[in-house]
Amino acid sequence: MTHTPPVLSLCPKSLHVFLRLLPPDRISRMPGQVTIHADAGDAVWIERGNRWVTGAPGFDTARRFGAQGRMQ
Repeated sequence: MTHTPPVLSLCPKSLHVFLRLLPPDRISRMPGQVTIHADAGDAVWIERGNRWVTGAPGFDTARRFGAQGRMQ
């Protein structure tokens, strides 16, 4: 049985507004990827065309049950 976590999607402007609410030291950026370092675990946002998507917090739950890998 596989687990498919729900995916959250934001337009670039909405992600930018969200990131402005967070302390800068909690955010890591790479081309096409933004990681938010939270107390409960990292939330990784991936750029997909004109949207940014994340599986967090579903990926955190899946990892607790032994899932491995990253969102492709």
